[in-house]
Amino acid sequence: MDHRPAQAKTGVTAQLRLKVGEFPFAPGVYLMRDEAGGILYIGKARSLRKRVLSYFTPRPEFPKLRILMSKVSQIDYLETSTEVDALLLEARLIREHQPPYNKELKDDKSYPLLKITREKFPRIHLTRTRTQQGGGLTYGPFTDAKLLREAIALIHSLFPIRKCRRLPKTACLYYHIGQCLAPCIKPEVKPHYDRVVEEIKSFIGSGKRSFTEYLAERMQEASSQLRFEDAAYFKGQIEALSRLRRKRFDFRRPESGVLLSATAALKKILGMKKLPEKIVCFDVSHAQGDEAVASRVGFYRELPDKMAYRRYKIKTVFGIDDYAMIREALSRMLTGIREGREDFIPDLIMIDGGKGHWSAAAAVLKQESFEGLDLIALAKKFETVYGSENGKPLPVPRGSPALHLLQKIRDEAHRFAISYHRLLKEKSLTQSILDEIPAIGAKRKRVLLEQFDSIREMARAGVDQLAGLPGMDRPSAEKVWQFLRSKF
Repeated sequence: MDHRPAQAKTGVTAQLRLKVGEFPFAPGVYLMRDEAGGILYIGKARSLRKRVLSYFTPRPEFPKLRILMSKVSQIDYLETSTEVDALLLEARLIREHQPPYNKELKDDKSYPLLKITREKFPRIHLTRTRTQQGGGLTYGPFTDAKLLREAIALIHSLFPIRKCRRLPKTACLYYHIGQCLAPCIKPEVKPHYDRVVEEIKSFIGSGKRSFTEYLAERMQEASSQLRFEDAAYFKGQIEALSRLRRKRFDFRRPESGVLLSATAALKKILGMKKLPEKIVCFDVSHAQGDEAVASRVGFYRELPDKMAYRRYKIKTVFGIDDYAMIREALSRMLTGIREGREDFIPDLIMIDGGKGHWSAAAAVLKQESFEGLDLIALAKKFETVYGSENGKPLPVPRGSPALHLLQKIRDEAHRFAISYHRLLKEKSLTQSILDEIPAIGAKRKRVLLEQFDSIREMARAGVDQLAGLPGMDRPSAEKVWQFLRSKF
């Protein structure tokens, strides 16, 4: 309890308010201190002056705020380049100083965390629980999931680490544009990859005010030690960061930087408030209800983003019911977004189908409290686009760039769904053939099914490759190889 006279406290508050009135209109972190200089509370702000001045406005509905301000005698700030930088710095300072009025943040397990996985080639992603299968390092908690996703996207853009959950068998787009070292096809990059991961850990734990400050310090350090190749690397990252902030991260004018004519046309036709840069599309595939699957593809700025592709094996629908299958797949994506497992948040959701498919998806959005997401459906018959608030046809001109883009996305979702359906049918056939091999139990059979997409691919593998799989030994590998060679 503050024992200072009310008149003295009023004077301190007035002086504080005058001081805060000189804070910059810039992002940063503010630290509220008591008379002894101890930190009571740490927060971040898009605009330091506006945010901190708001604490001096009486708000009876927040009694804890009034108690906090009665103890504050000094307010300091650390200006940062962006709000994302402020978010990372805020989390690091809270972890270091443990302010008493940030206790609710520290104890609430629902706040998002940044995780670096414990894998041979680690990746980073957003999570909401510290204890997860596989272990790894977690940082946070953070106060803003959206900003944390932006921070992760920025780290992905600057540091060439993997974005995929499972290593693919071929290099993806990120390797070809220089944003991934492609450990999937080049395991020899392990030493370089580990250095990149250490740089990420070093930045997150450094407490620097911005990415630029950290990179500039590392460049100077490398230069002073005559490590000119490393210095050039950090200089390149600083230049890349500058380009990203001019183009990709101008959120007030997302149309700037890259001309997106089809996306801009879609925004106008659909009456959207923001440019639909991120679009996902769902489709389903089955054979009379057998091996039913759903696919989801993601497009970012009119290009396919393979990291946003998902395959859903339908679990709750039996028989032929496309609407129910769409509902299940869409619901699973929305649950993933809510729980922080999905970092590709769409501006526009698209369904391969007609008005009935649109209505089924709209019901899920309402049920899951995601009504704010824009939704359309594209029917193959007459290429009609259904949308708006009631699923009525929309005036998308034939031959227009907007319709061409939607058709391209729809066709990719259909191709992806068909390929997954065929894969499951092939695996089902493979599994039945593996049942015939003597001395191959359920565990080894599961390993073989996970490593190979078809029985023919498995037959082309040699004994050495089969013996090197988890849980396999050479005698078992020879039995599998001999059996498959007799069949093919």
